Amino acid sequence: MRRLSLLCSVRSMRRPYLWEPDPITDEQVRVLFTLLGRPVLGEELEGFLIVCSRLVDEFGGHRTHELADIFRTSTTSEGRDVLRQSLLYMNRWVGGLAGYESRFPVTIKPARPAFPLFKIVGIDRIVPTLFRVLDSHAAVRSTGEPVRQFIARTGRLPGVPRQVRPVRRSKPWFHWCSYSAWESPSATREALQILPNWSDCSLRVSIPASHVSRSTFLAFNGDIDQNPNKEERLKFLKYFYEPMVQDHEPLPGGGLQIGVAGTPRVSILEEWSNRQHMWNVVWQA
Repeated sequence: MRRLSLLCSVRSMRRPYLWEPDPITDEQVRVLFTLLGRPVLGEELEGFLIVCSRLVDEFGGHRTHELADIFRTSTTSEGRDVLRQSLLYMNRWVGGLAGYESRFPVTIKPARPAFPLFKIVGIDRIVPTLFRVLDSHAAVRSTGEPVRQFIARTGRLPGVPRQVRPVRRSKPWFHWCSYSAWESPSATREALQILPNWSDCSLRVSIPASHVSRSTFLAFNGDIDQNPNKEERLKFLKYFYEPMVQDHEPLPGGGLQIGVAGTPRVSILEEWSNRQHMWNVVWQA
């Protein structure tokens, strides 16, 4: 009865389409019930309704079940609570569904998309360390300094903008990170579907999760519109969250990814040795 009443609440929140069936959203909410395992509060449910449509991919399926892996709802005692806190935060950040609709209206002409940023509140309660791989030849955009040298000098990754607004009108830049440290650059590329011309993945940093507990976000599809006419380019292309990498064949994918904003502090910098076939620590905090 409790779940039935919540499904009725879902339909009552979906203005102005109260009486139109929405089987995808209903199925997503059922998955959410399973992930959380106990009654869902109204504000948590409302936070989920703000983000759930962005878990529907370009093929019409939804990725709600992947939240179990991101939040570790079945393997950690605190994962479910972190998911609850993140949904609650999302709801309050935008001012509920009513605030989302009034503050961030979507229009076609002019093109004004709205992409809610799903912040993971308390990532350090799920995992102790995040990992970021980089190209060994990468340089800091603003100065040209080699990224390897920048990290060793500052103890941080080069900065990307902090996210202070809950909804984006264009795609933000993040540091794409994972929970796993794979045994080699090639294994990393396969799991995260990183093409060789994007990065050699030969640098790897460890980031203490406690230092980014308020600046991590659910990952999204990062494709960029390549239309030669810049005026006609879409600000968002393939407009959905992508917790598990699986959209760029022929690499197998399946790795988890999240986005980290700001200038995260690094604890360890490693570099891959082709000669030794191993990761070597080249700098440590």
